[in-house]
Amino acid sequence: MKDNRKLLAKIWNYRWLYLMLVPIVAYYVIFKYIPMYGVTIAFKDYNVFKGVLASPWCGLKVFNKLFANKNFWLAVRNTLILNFATLLVSFPLTIIVSLMLNEVRSAVFKRVTQSILYLPHFISWVVVAAISVNMFSVTDGTINMIVERAGFKAIPFLSDNTWWVVTYVICNVWKEIGWGTIIYLAALTGVDESLYEAAYLDGATKFQRLIYITLPSIKSVIVTMLILQISKMMTIGLEAPLLIGNKKVLGVSEVISTYTYRIGIERAKYSDSTAIGLFQSVFNIIVLVLADKFAKLIGEDGII
Repeated sequence: MKDNRKLLAKIWNYRWLYLMLVPIVAYYVIFKYIPMYGVTIAFKDYNVFKGVLASPWCGLKVFNKLFANKNFWLAVRNTLILNFATLLVSFPLTIIVSLMLNEVRSAVFKRVTQSILYLPHFISWVVVAAISVNMFSVTDGTINMIVERAGFKAIPFLSDNTWWVVTYVICNVWKEIGWGTIIYLAALTGVDESLYEAAYLDGATKFQRLIYITLPSIKSVIVTMLILQISKMMTIGLEAPLLIGNKKVLGVSEVISTYTYRIGIERAKYSDSTAIGLFQSVFNIIVLVLADKFAKLIGEDGII
């Protein structure tokens, strides 16, 4: 009883802080937790007119039908390929750009460069898709006009499967690389300057200071960011593949999000689309746990 009174007194003393938490907690309860009940649609023969509660249960029928569909596995494969290709390019490039920005001594030049790099993140994918068409089109694209004037054959960036993947990765990296540097730059500001001074006095070159001081100092941040990126391998935005893709490259541009859109919105198969969403979540959780355990096995701190 005494402990309860102490707890209530403590809550009352910090009542304004708790009051500030109310909107945030309400947001997560209303928009994140309550909608979780909709997951049951994946196990029901859902009928819009009957609703979630009245629709009959069907067990794993939806999942069996989904896993037997080759188009679903094509979307899964394409999602993994595009995410892995983007991760392979963007992850090290983001670290390199962060290290380069950290070495800039001119405050004005650094701020201008950061602003230029951050700007694409706020540009809509609709605009990015329009820019990519103008840049990569076979007939009148800027790049192909330069290529043809140089005496070479036009490159089918948007109509060839392999080149489309390259184009997708380029667009993603260009759009998000600046935004990704924010966390690394914040981590770099926390590196002890006295370490650099001591290394400089010992005759260490700038590259040696980078290898033996800078990178080890932000290693935990790098590992954490890598785990978070890997945990989203089955998650991909709808806009980029849908807007940049076309029927000619459907074999690589049909990803899990576009497949869900076509099944759920265009064909109104809500049970199927819910099952896909549940599959995504479970897959991502499994990958997250495995990546975290692997990080701990090699002596790094995980995130779980």
